[in-house]
Amino acid sequence: MSVLKFLRKNLGTVALLCTLTASLGFNVYQALTLRGFFVRPTGVRVGTKLPTPLPVADQDGRQVSLNFAEDARPTVLYVLSPLCGWCKRNEDNVKALAADAGSRFRFIGLSVEAKDLKDYIAQGHAPFPVYVVRSQDQIRQLHLDGTPETIVVNSTGRVERSWEGAYQSNNQQEIEKFFQVKLPGLKEVAVASQ
Repeated sequence: MSVLKFLRKNLGTVALLCTLTASLGFNVYQALTLRGFFVRPTGVRVGTKLPTPLPVADQDGRQVSLNFAEDARPTVLYVLSPLCGWCKRNEDNVKALAADAGSRFRFIGLSVEAKDLKDYIAQGHAPFPVYVVRSQDQIRQLHLDGTPETIVVNSTGRVERSWEGAYQSNNQQEIEKFFQVKLPGLKEVAVASQ
């Protein structure tokens, strides 16, 4: 039997086998990525110069300019989204960090979403002022690819340090060492039983 005849006779099986192989390959890639074997470059890079003043909006949509030089302390930009599950889990860490290091650093929240921001602020989820990035173009230009992200910026707007993700394992240890604080760890998320 020729290969062509075999493929015609078993087209469904061959298609299913190809789909399963592609799916397995993708799942292996995702698992390795989550474990740190493959890391795609994202986030704000150390040494990047942010625009100063940085144009943002307040919770009511009014234009605001963040000037990194208006405070002698370095600025910590905590990039978040009100609906981000990891941001919610990381909330106790961020509050502890702002409380313990707030005398040495100025903390500002930078939301990539305007939706539900007023409620987020009103419910006290962030112990510092929170502004919203004005557009998707600005999010791309600033490389704010994911939430949460913690960025330390000096008075000239240059990024001194940057950490992506919630504060866990190595990330948490690096942040604790840099800020000279001890953090409580991530909140546990209740899972509904079926």
